[in-house]
Formats: sequence, C-alpha cells, structure tokens
Amino acid sequence: MRQVLLACLLAASVSAQSNTIGVFTHSDDVGAPPLKGSATFDAATSEYTVTGSGTDIWDRADEFHYLWREMSGNFVVTATTRFVTGGNAHRKASIMLRQSLDTDAPFLHLAIHGDGMPSVQFRSTKGDTVNTLDFPIEGPGVWTLKLQRQGSAVTVWTAKDGAALVERGSTQTTLGNPVMVGLAVASHTRDAVNTVVFSHVSVEPIPAPAAARP
Repeated sequence: MRQVLLACLLAASVSAQSNTIGVFTHSDDVGAPPLKGSATFDAATSEYTVTGSGTDIWDRADEFHYLWREMSGNFVVTATTRFVTGGNAHRKASIMLRQSLDTDAPFLHLAIHGDGMPSVQFRSTKGDTVNTLDFPIEGPGVWTLKLQRQGSAVTVWTAKDGAALVERGSTQTTLGNPVMVGLAVASHTRDAVNTVVFSHVSVEPIPAPAAARP
C-alpha cells in the first residue's frame, strides 16, 4: 500500500511539473496563425528556442507565439536574442508584459526587429491601436534586452554583440497585477515562421523601493 501511495505521489509531482518550460509555465499562440508556434528549453545550455509566425504584434490585434508566466509586483527580465531564421525585416523577438492572451489585450514589450531596430511598443487599453517608440537601426546581431518594472515604471536597456547594456529610457504602465511576463516571437507574415534562440534568460523579483522618510 505504501509503495502504491508513493507511486501516486510521484506521478502527481511529474504531472504538476509537466507544463514548466525553464522558468516559464505556458507556451501559447496568440491569435490564430496557420503555422503553429512552439517553445522548448534545453536544460544543458539553459537556452529557449521559440518559433512563431503571425501577422505581427501591432495595430488592434496581434498574432505571435508567447512563452510566459504570471508575476506580480516588481521584477526584472533579461534575455539575449539570436535570430535563427531569416525573413521579414520587421520580424520580432521581445520581452513582453501582457494582460491576457486576447489578441487585442493591453501589453508592453521591448522588441528587437530582424533588421536590428530596438523598440518599445504598447497597447494601453483593450482594443486600442499600438503605440511605438523606435530607436535607431543598428543592424542584425546578437542582442541583449533588459526590462525592469518597479511600481508603474518600466525601464529598458539594450546591448548588441556583447557590449555593455545602455539604458534606453522609462515609461509608465497600468497593466496591474498579476501580469503575464515572457518571451514573444512573431514572423510578420502568416506564410513563414520566425525562430529565435533566447539565452542568458533571467526573470527575478526585486524589492519594492524604500519608502521616503517623512
């Protein structure tokens, strides 16, 4: 009887962990791209390979693949991105914060495009269009992205080909808690996939800022 109980507990443990992909818990297509996306984690190299298709993360409805987990409070996310496939210059890899898997959900992400253009893009309210702040195109390469949320403030950094991270600026978000935090990949077309390898991925909570003294 004890052995049967132990076997059941072990099976339950495996089942409870079966959805984990590294530090993330879910892998989903957003929208209905005809070419399905996927995400895998290589424990030996600590790398995530994410494949996505879809029209874009843009306008009033998104289509892409999302690897994510829920978080609340303050946190910082870092990832180094390497495009494996060619394709549209506007294909994307990003660190994304999102309210839901609805195609028109509010979100904010720090993205690198296939042509090497970093940008911050966001949809403030459900069903709204996407706002964007594009930075100068620096060309394709291996890009490191860093996004920190502290309170309602989001600060972003980027670096290319192993250079030191450069702070790009800060903005405010009203995405609330909990929020979906993860890695997003879009191909900017429904006819092809975009595959990106994410390495040196870190998702860490950070303490709330100290209260000001009276």
